[in-house]
Amino acid sequence: MKLSALSGDWDDLRPFLPPRTPWRMSGIGLTAFLGGLTESLILVLVTLTADSLIRQQETISAGPLTLSRSQAVGLAVLLVVGRVSMTTISARMAARFASMVMRRAQHGLVTAYLASSHPGRSSRQVGDLSAVTVNHGRFTADLANAYTMVATGVCGLIAFGGTSIAVSPLATLVIALLGGALLLALRPLRSRSKRAAKDFADTARELSTEITEVETLHREIEVFNAAGPVGDALGTSVDQSSSRYERVRFLATAVPQVFQAAMLGAAVLSLFLVVNNPEAVDLASIGAVVLLLIRSMSAAQQLVMANQRVIEFSAYARTLGGLIDDLDAAQDHFGEERPPTLLPLHLEGVRFTYDGSTEVLDGLDVEIRAGDLVGVVGPSGAGKSTLVELLLRLRTPTGGVILTGSTASDKVAPDEFARRVAFVPQHPALITGTVAENVAFFRDVGDERVRAALRLAHLLDEVEALPDGIHTRLGADDRALSGGQRQRLTIARALAGDPEVVVLDEPTSALDAISEEAIRRTLDELREDRVVIVVAHRYSTLRSCSRILVLRDGRLEADASPQEVARHSEFFQAMVGDASA
Repeated sequence: MKLSALSGDWDDLRPFLPPRTPWRMSGIGLTAFLGGLTESLILVLVTLTADSLIRQQETISAGPLTLSRSQAVGLAVLLVVGRVSMTTISARMAARFASMVMRRAQHGLVTAYLASSHPGRSSRQVGDLSAVTVNHGRFTADLANAYTMVATGVCGLIAFGGTSIAVSPLATLVIALLGGALLLALRPLRSRSKRAAKDFADTARELSTEITEVETLHREIEVFNAAGPVGDALGTSVDQSSSRYERVRFLATAVPQVFQAAMLGAAVLSLFLVVNNPEAVDLASIGAVVLLLIRSMSAAQQLVMANQRVIEFSAYARTLGGLIDDLDAAQDHFGEERPPTLLPLHLEGVRFTYDGSTEVLDGLDVEIRAGDLVGVVGPSGAGKSTLVELLLRLRTPTGGVILTGSTASDKVAPDEFARRVAFVPQHPALITGTVAENVAFFRDVGDERVRAALRLAHLLDEVEALPDGIHTRLGADDRALSGGQRQRLTIARALAGDPEVVVLDEPTSALDAISEEAIRRTLDELREDRVVIVVAHRYSTLRSCSRILVLRDGRLEADASPQEVARHSEFFQAMVGDASA
């Protein structure tokens, strides 16, 4: 076992270590040492007592102490109680340490993910956060547990070895030399085990992501009758993952057992040397040495097993730490200004590109004032979704500036911006909780404000007809609400904070006429003292708009009243024609 390698793996664990880790590890090691020393004394007392029975002696001698057989047995019983106590305390401390590491690892990843920018989050595959948080977090805790096993193994060896030296220096020297030689011989297996562990960790992460995708697309898989090909593809990934797991488990199991067998041979050899040196020890000492060497082998095997576990689990901690670093590097950096209002909105020469060459938005100049209900239309790829993300600060313009009032958008404090700007997505997403909790969405919003938002969304009467009103529990995919009601609930969520700017992305794209009319009435009522921006493909959603912005190839083709735009924009003319057909 290579200490420098263990130190390198410890560096992978370091970001997740709890406060006072050196003291915690010292406490685990100390209790392990005391437990090992206690067990060593028990073994010596048992051997000496057995020897006194064979020799028919009433007393035994343990160093400077002379005890009766009854006293020796009583002392051994007390030492057993002490051994059990030390083992329990050490195990409790080790479990607590591993639990704290897992908590810090999982909390650190979730915190980094939530603090990261929208581009940083959206670049992750679906299911990756879940896979890494749950699996890699747990295995990082297992890595911490492996290091506590290293500490207890080393301290146990010291305790048993120290007692063995006191009983028979010769046998101890032989077993130490042979054990060291064995550890050197097993060094090449460490790098092989490390590669195998990393391969399995990567494969397991990919498999978890693929399974999440299957869960997400389960309806499409059934509709397109793709279960067979999907199962085959997933089966290939499962086979690859299990093959790499087999390699990891083989090395993790075989190396400690090979080491144990070799150490057993070393113990036999050392016993042979002791037996052939009868002047050095007596029969009782030989028996004590044999017991101590056997127990030392168990401690040494634990140390080798811990080393294998360090190799196996360090890859998970390294991956988790790397992901946190990536997310931290992708954080947004907003200002702390709190302007009296975010209105009007000014887009001055706003440009955006994803790849550094193709302009998705090219030189937008727009002013939107309080009371404006603005519809944004354009063909696919025109830049509508990108404009929404820029307005919501999910992305930063690569050119130009967005002013909120007289303040640049990115200079406004995050909590202030979140209070004054709201968003209604195309696909409503609910959380597991009550209707009120879904509207509040982790904000400090009272029931009266929830009801007011539901009333603005024209949903209050329907919610109060539910069994428990606003306190009726919903699931993430709950069918207690229709699609239209779910969409209006997300509108109520947007309005619960009383925002100045409300952005709606295709709010009626999949709704029936009744639900669409309810949302349109809401839009009519919102425009009085707010800015409302609606991205839509259906003209029926835009009938209440005071202005229409037409985007084409990233440029602003038109910005005027619906009637004026209909006279000059062929695209908008087609939308109006489709609605009247």
